Amino acid sequence: MLPEEIKKKIRELVGEQIEFEGHFDKVIEQIPENLQLNLISWVKECFERKQEPFPAPLQRNLLVFFFKPKVTNVRGILKKEKNSYFIALFLDKHKYYDRERKKMGF
Repeated sequence: MLPEEIKKKIRELVGEQIEFEGHFDKVIEQIPENLQLNLISWVKECFERKQEPFPAPLQRNLLVFFFKPKVTNVRGILKKEKNSYFIALFLDKHKYYDRERKKMGF
């Protein structure tokens, strides 16, 4: 699927306010379709509260969910404001994922 299709599906799940961070488009183009579908399923589970969020140590108003599939070095972080909206989906390679986690205090 194309990056815009994935973004549309995710926005349908969590709302139009979500931003896409990291090298989202580039990563989506490079991963296989089954992993793209896995990402969409994971976002849905986060939205339905089937996944447990972690409070960000350095950003008290932020809850985060981590996407770590075993078959690739692609990683994701779904960010949600406490008692509010999902605000961002970060998707990138492990190196950039680690940098993003450190910014939030993990």
